[in-house]
Amino acid sequence: MSEKPLLLSSAKSGALIKNPSWPWGIPSWFFGLKPLWRLLIMIVWALFALVGLINILGHLGGGAEGSSYSMSNEALAVGPGFAFMGASATSSGGIIPSRLEIPSIGVSASVEQVGLNADGSVGTPSSFGTVAWYKGGPEPGAPGNAVIDGHVNNALTSAGVFEHLNDLHLGDTIIVADSSGQVRTFSVTSEQVYPVNAAPTTQIFSLGGPSQLVLITCDGAWDNGAKEFNERLVVYAALQP
Repeated sequence: MSEKPLLLSSAKSGALIKNPSWPWGIPSWFFGLKPLWRLLIMIVWALFALVGLINILGHLGGGAEGSSYSMSNEALAVGPGFAFMGASATSSGGIIPSRLEIPSIGVSASVEQVGLNADGSVGTPSSFGTVAWYKGGPEPGAPGNAVIDGHVNNALTSAGVFEHLNDLHLGDTIIVADSSGQVRTFSVTSEQVYPVNAAPTTQIFSLGGPSQLVLITCDGAWDNGAKEFNERLVVYAALQP
């Protein structure tokens, strides 16, 4: 179909004609109306145009925390300032995560990508309000464990995105989305606390087996000498079909 309006002969009733003062074609019958009716139609047209412009500007001005992923079907609100639309996205295969939602504890965060540090440890997010996916492991939805970590706090007053991770319960929903709006939904299956130097890394970073999401944050007491917490809280969640 042509992107431009179909230009019919001006002799036909309702044909579209061009007028230099209007950006679109105008039906020829418009010019046969009384001035008052023409004025009213122009006012209504202007109001519709203004509403459309406001709507467009509203979408352009929305920040990351207020954005929505546009897919078909009804909206499913899953967290503060964030909504996923419907279930039209596929539910199998891995995705590159860009958003993490945990409705039961109010988490709504963007996802960074990290690798390994020079000492071999997994990188952490650059801020207390974001989380980090370990890109050297599986993607969420793919076989194996997709690992996402986040800060609990700074050992003083600044709360981290995973401050309430230990409040999760079995069966709680965790939702991951990529930048195109595809989602993968997981259910919490277990929660473990490990000493910082005794965490089962082979198990946590498993590259095979069923698709799981693994969330990691600090726990326990602050070790002022080592400048870190002495435990790690690890939450395991299974991919929902």
